[in-house]
Amino acid sequence: MIRKSPIRSKLIHYNASFEERFGIEIPTVITGYESEYNNIRNSVGITDFSFMQMYTIPEETGLDFLDDLFSGNVAKVRFGRMLHTMLADDDGFIIADCYIVNNDEEFVLLCESIKDETEINDFLHKKGSIEAGLKKLSDSHVLISIDGYKAWNVVKKLFGMDVLSLPYLSMEIYQFKGTDIRLFRAGKTSEFGYLLMAPVDLGYELFDTVLEYAKIDGGGLCGLSIHNSLRLEGRFFNIFEEGLKVKDPLALGLQWMIDFEKDIFSGRDAIMKRRDSGLTHKIIGIRSDEGPNVFKPGADIFHDERNVGTIITTCFSPLLKCMIGLALFPV
Repeated sequence: MIRKSPIRSKLIHYNASFEERFGIEIPTVITGYESEYNNIRNSVGITDFSFMQMYTIPEETGLDFLDDLFSGNVAKVRFGRMLHTMLADDDGFIIADCYIVNNDEEFVLLCESIKDETEINDFLHKKGSIEAGLKKLSDSHVLISIDGYKAWNVVKKLFGMDVLSLPYLSMEIYQFKGTDIRLFRAGKTSEFGYLLMAPVDLGYELFDTVLEYAKIDGGGLCGLSIHNSLRLEGRFFNIFEEGLKVKDPLALGLQWMIDFEKDIFSGRDAIMKRRDSGLTHKIIGIRSDEGPNVFKPGADIFHDERNVGTIITTCFSPLLKCMIGLALFPV
């Protein structure tokens, strides 16, 4: 069964287009590429991120569970801070791009996964999530992304000047209509970025409020397709593009997500074996003045008559006024 956003009817009201992605329906386009790009680059864009898998787990049992599972060092995450890391399968290939947040008595886990939601939950269960007390929030909460040059002004209107002191990859709890909601300072667009997690019964009102504040600064709604282009333009990792097609965190350049000093995490043995054998392929950024019919995913790259690489993902960059992309080259 496809999971749908709790605020889907609101998105339909604004003529959003939808598609399925790994068992979850996502809003792809709402107002069009040019306007959505402009919202984030020059003002503020509001996007429904409720597709992410959301969990909480008690600190007492969650610390060991998360640290034994994820490649980053969870034990070093200080109160109020977020760890950007990954979850690998037993073969050492990435299956989820994750934030782990230390909220004192609990950890919050946010995942973008290339596995069906049932599969990712089964994977976590096999690793001991039920015994550790992992609680799924994806059906009971909404997640709204606020990104852009003036995103900070929206959250300032919501919660006051205090939010301006939040560092990147941090979290704070604020009140909205008398209810605690979680604010995460994150974002993968090269602009200011925030995520708001709130109970479903506040979803519509919170969505309307942030959209109203965004419109004051000339912003508006965005779908998720524009985030693919913005991540590529800013060289942020995108699990739904290069992550899905390459999978190997070493070739993807995700060593920064991994604490190689840890004795245990999911997929560690396979990753270490490939690392010890030596890196064979690597993702490299590329650009071209050729159009999308030539410069496209799957196209081969030649030097003289020798095939030297394959294009993995592309987009047109309004900022650079050319096609940009990522290609996989032999080292």
